[in-house]
Amino acid sequence: MELISIREVLSHPEKNLEWFYLPPNSGEWNLDTLGIFSLDSRDFAPDSDEYLPKQVKEKGWVETLDGASIEDVVENAKEELENPSINQLFDAFIFYFENDAFLEFEN
Repeated sequence: MELISIREVLSHPEKNLEWFYLPPNSGEWNLDTLGIFSLDSRDFAPDSDEYLPKQVKEKGWVETLDGASIEDVVENAKEELENPSINQLFDAFIFYFENDAFLEFEN
């Protein structure tokens, strides 16, 4: 499991897999904040946490969105704006994380 920036995650949502974890203070996240994806928990025993990255266990990183949800957030922004900027995608990501809903952009 390697670190990946939010910018990269939003730029290539089709590559995202399991749950995306970020440092605990969401108010400090930006496009260059590094996060990490977990492994597929189905590949491990039910009582195991070995699928979690060490940052989650040791530093309290938080679960944000799973890969499918990230892809949905990006697709929704593209449907509304056709060609959203990376900053608009970031806003949509944060909004979905905080509200469990898609951001409605004003056209």
